Amino acid sequence: MVQLEVLVGRNWAPVARYDTAHGFAHLDLLHPKRRQDKVLVREADFNKALDIALTDLLENWEAYLSQYLKEM
Repeated sequence: MVQLEVLVGRNWAPVARYDTAHGFAHLDLLHPKRRQDKVLVREADFNKALDIALTDLLENWEAYLSQYLKEM
């Protein structure tokens, strides 16, 4: 699992998380009101899915964070 978190006040809140729970690689986009969107990663090889996850979070963390903060 790899996860992007933001410090809100004194607490860390998850913003985006890649994992392989449920037996497949996916991205969970989390929202301040506890809702989440699940996005399938179309890669069966978990090692390759990890590379995809790391690249995506490094390249798009600002967009994920911006969207999360707008919803607060």
